[in-house]
Amino acid sequence: MLTSLSGFITFVRNDMGVTTDNVPDDSPSFTLAYGDAVEWVNQDIACVMPNLYTVAVYSLAASFLVNYGTEQVFSELRTKLKLNDLHVGVISSASDNSTSASRLVPDFFKDLSLADLQMLHDPWGRRYLMIAQQFGSLWGLS
Repeated sequence: MLTSLSGFITFVRNDMGVTTDNVPDDSPSFTLAYGDAVEWVNQDIACVMPNLYTVAVYSLAASFLVNYGTEQVFSELRTKLKLNDLHVGVISSASDNSTSASRLVPDFFKDLSLADLQMLHDPWGRRYLMIAQQFGSLWGLS
């Protein structure tokens, strides 16, 4: 399975539910998001698992699109997913006088960049990170 801009647009229509009424096929947002994802995703994934590489590219491009797309539908998605809210880490513990809770923070989280942390906030970014993490520490993931 090869990646293509037209394949990404189909992904956006089917997976993200963005219609041509919301964003036309010739939107520069599609081209920018797809092009950046192709540059970012580890090419070694394509050698080992070509179908998974396609999912990684399209998922990362969708994350870029929802985070940086200029159309109104993406602005609404950013608001809905609270992508404009600052979240800079993971809660490791909380307590008050009578209760407490703690979560183990995996080592994986310690090496995340600010861009990686932002990707964790949308389902497409999480899907991309899930794939990328399986292929080692290249691209800031371990």
